[in-house]
Formats: sequence, C-alpha cells, structure tokens
Amino acid sequence: MKNRLLIVWLTCIAVITITGCTSPTPAQNQYRLNLQTKAVKVQTGKCRQKTLKVEHSFGDKLYMSLKMYYVEGKYAQYSYAQSRWAQTPNDALTYAVTEYLRAMNLFKSVQSADSKTKNDYRLEINIEDFMQYFDENEKNSFVNVVITCNLVDEASHKTVATKTFHFKQKTLSDDAKGGVIALSNALDEILKECGLWLQGVCLDK
Repeated sequence: MKNRLLIVWLTCIAVITITGCTSPTPAQNQYRLNLQTKAVKVQTGKCRQKTLKVEHSFGDKLYMSLKMYYVEGKYAQYSYAQSRWAQTPNDALTYAVTEYLRAMNLFKSVQSADSKTKNDYRLEINIEDFMQYFDENEKNSFVNVVITCNLVDEASHKTVATKTFHFKQKTLSDDAKGGVIALSNALDEILKECGLWLQGVCLDK
C-alpha cells in the first residue's frame, strides 16, 4: 500500500513539474495581401469580344506555402517563426489578377483558373520573385517582386505577347508586417502595369 501511494505521489510531482516547465506555443500572426488598386474600365479594344482565362500562377514551391520566407544577406534564407500567410502568395496573386482584369472590362469575360469553359485566350503568370530582403544586420529591408505574364491564343497555342514586370520597394518597418505592406504596394503597381500592357496588346491586335 505504501509503495502504491509513493508511486502515485511521485507521478503527481512529475506531472506538475512537466506542466510547469512547458511554455505555451506562441500564437502565429497571419497576414494577407491588402490591395488598393482601382482598375480603370476600358470600353473599346479588339479584346472586348474575346474571353480570357487566368491560369493559376506558378513559380518556386515556397510561393505555394503558407510560410513567410525572407532572405538575409547574399545567401541565407529563413522563414518567420511567428508569422505566416493566411493565403499562399500564388493563390493571392492569381485572385488579384483575375479580379483586376474583370474590373477593367477589357475582355468580354475573365474566367478563374478553375473554370472548365472554353476561352479565346489564357494568361499564364510566373512568379519569379516575391520576397522580403534584409541586409546582414537585419536592420534594413526591402521587397522585390518580379512577375512574368504570357498571353496565349488558345486556338493556335501560340504566345501573343509576353512581358516581365519588376517592382522594388523599401519597407516601412523591418519585420513581417512591414514586408506584407510593401509586397501589397508592389503588387498594386504591377497590377496597374499589367492592365496597361494588356490594354496595349488588345489595341495592337
């Protein structure tokens, strides 16, 4: 009986000790891109009677992850321990481009990547860079966004036009939130440039 009581007593002490030493897992901050771009509606152009499908954007697998990555110095790459994306960058970018082009009214209709309908054109989006960069002391940071768009004729499967968009911006704060704000601003600018490029392509066709 004494041995049983001793075992129970030691077990209780062990549980209390382990519980007391275990620290709670810090909560992760979740961020999403906040775009403020207002598309200018276009009523004329040779694409007005054509339909467009925006394909899922593609690129390095890290852009398809909810982890938030950043680069330090020339070689080191890390992910934020307490911050993550609420939506993967490639999904957020695909949605942003689709909604922006719909608002422009440049095409007869703009279909999402999951659409099964037949369309006249498709827009392929390649994410080449979508990252926050720090110097080696982690005291200064900026974001760099590089995206290539290809407009493809579905009937001939030939590329009608292609263009790469670049945008670099310093962050207001050297942390995950500062990176998200700067990336949102950069994507705003690229959406404008992409819309103007497509408008020019449609006028030239």
